[in-house]
Amino acid sequence: MLEFVNFRTTPAGPNQAAVVFVHGFTGDVRGTWRRIPEFLQDTSNLRDWDLLGFGYRSTKWFNIVGLWTADPRIEEIATMLNTLPDIAPSKYGSLAFVAHSMGGLVVQRALVRYPELRKRTSHVVLFGTPSDGLEKAHLFSFWNQQIDNMTAGGPFVTKLREDWNNLGLSTNAPFSFAAVAGEADQFVPPSSSLAPFPDSVQHLTPGNHITMLEADSPNHRAVQIIRDAITGQAAEGGPRTSAKLAVEMGKFQALIGQLWPDYGQPNATLPAGLDDDAAIQLAIALEQTRHREDAIRLLLAHKPKGTDALGVLAGRLKRRWWLARKADDLQAARDLYQRAYDQATAKAAPDHDQAYYHGINLAYLALAADHNFMAAREIAARVLIHCANAQDLPGDRRWILPTQGDALLILGRTAEGLDQHKNAAQQDLKAWEAQSMEDQALRVADLCALSAVNIQLLADFYEGK
Repeated sequence: MLEFVNFRTTPAGPNQAAVVFVHGFTGDVRGTWRRIPEFLQDTSNLRDWDLLGFGYRSTKWFNIVGLWTADPRIEEIATMLNTLPDIAPSKYGSLAFVAHSMGGLVVQRALVRYPELRKRTSHVVLFGTPSDGLEKAHLFSFWNQQIDNMTAGGPFVTKLREDWNNLGLSTNAPFSFAAVAGEADQFVPPSSSLAPFPDSVQHLTPGNHITMLEADSPNHRAVQIIRDAITGQAAEGGPRTSAKLAVEMGKFQALIGQLWPDYGQPNATLPAGLDDDAAIQLAIALEQTRHREDAIRLLLAHKPKGTDALGVLAGRLKRRWWLARKADDLQAARDLYQRAYDQATAKAAPDHDQAYYHGINLAYLALAADHNFMAAREIAARVLIHCANAQDLPGDRRWILPTQGDALLILGRTAEGLDQHKNAAQQDLKAWEAQSMEDQALRVADLCALSAVNIQLLADFYEGK
């Protein structure tokens, strides 16, 4: 018997992302999750997510296939989950799965077996899941085929772990992952629920296999784990809410699959013959899915026809410099920006659209690397001229506005610069665009010694506050 529960959908309009709760062995949707969906409804960063429950037949009764009605195997439940019309791609671009006990095996099996579902999955949180099987299950495996599927060392668990690892899902998953064990759980010990996964994704919560989910307030540990896992560093509003980030991640995964079909395979080779636009899109998708080194490798091998790809490569190197502070990355980024700027301005009719982009980065690096305000302001003044002459499509000022904002801040025109960033943040931005604008703006503001109040104001523009 298939059960579907709608804990919450937003009446104001269709959401593009959903949290799907999956119960475990002998459980049911409402009885397993109790008040957790209710408490999550009040989380502001989750207001753009629908909250749904998926249930299936699971009993303690003795059942044998072919003898009388039997509970479905985990494999069959995974298929039901994948084909559930209520979470079809036409409804949701991104899904977060929160599962308990055997439900976590259902989710893992569905993700391993169905690539399209895997690409749409942004978050997975497993509570008390016997991911490495149950040692005592073999004593009762004759009794119930779901118990048989959970046997440690049995064919189902062995194949699941093999497929999961072969796909790199323990170390390189396209989704955020968390495995949670109850401190007093004697039914599914941590050796099964946590050990198959890296330490970085392991969590403990008070309670046993059942009481770990008995939330009595929004501050319950289980509620906090789910909320933190899904919302992460997302903004409360604007283009960077957790739902919009999740949907965007799904689109990036699909783009990588389209432009680099064998990406992630052991013998994958760099895609050949991409035009500048495709190479740029692929590089951005790789970086946003936490594969910056592959983005840099791709762009280093690419032979650009214009200056845009040079700037994108410079941007990846600049961001790596932010993290590792390697002088070689800094110098390479500056050289690329300078080369691209020179090419854009050397034309009989200067390419102002490219010039302002490369120019503002040169101004920023003059400040960040050399603390040379004179050079930075000289470039920033030229950047404003390029912005004024840019030929961006009418109504599309996405990158001009934040560029003008940065240039004005560098020139000491703080109020004007803040106004331009406010206007920039109110545009119809993609999540990664807003993040990129905010990152650079906050760094410029810090270098220009803006007050803490103004820096917070600048952040609030992009975070929907």
